[in-house]
Amino acid sequence: MPVKHAILWLDRAIGRAEAILLAALVCAITVVTFAQVFSRYVLSDPIIWSEEVARYLFVWITMIGAAAAVRSRGHFGLDILRRWAASDALRSFLGLLTSVFVAAFLLVLLIAGINETHQASGQFSSALPITLMLPYLALPVGAGAALFHLLAYWLTAGLGAHPLDRPDPEEGS
Repeated sequence: MPVKHAILWLDRAIGRAEAILLAALVCAITVVTFAQVFSRYVLSDPIIWSEEVARYLFVWITMIGAAAAVRSRGHFGLDILRRWAASDALRSFLGLLTSVFVAAFLLVLLIAGINETHQASGQFSSALPITLMLPYLALPVGAGAALFHLLAYWLTAGLGAHPLDRPDPEEGS
């Protein structure tokens, strides 16, 4: 199996895993939040740990959702310069510039997330019997997945392609 096909297969597999994980996380945050509201206002006995769990679930939903949006080309974009560009070469350059900036940001987020996760491994949650490594791990996981999706996009569309040019990640796979 050529490398390109393996990367595209892995990109699709990661995309499916993200969708399943997002569905599970949204269900979990809904149940936890409902239980908190019910216990606080109906039973007058709030669940102490529920707010912290909901916060951590929200962080994971945000980071995995951001990676999924990179794969599906779901992030918003300001393409006024790209549309204004008279030549295909200039449009291609702007697409490359945009992708390089996005990749650089994701790389910084990945490295910072790894460092923060490592530092948080020695700290413990105030309401849960876990280290803070688990919530912080969402940063490098989300950034790494988003960076991988961007690289897979570059393989299929080329370095000069702008993510707004091709909305379907399944196309060409």
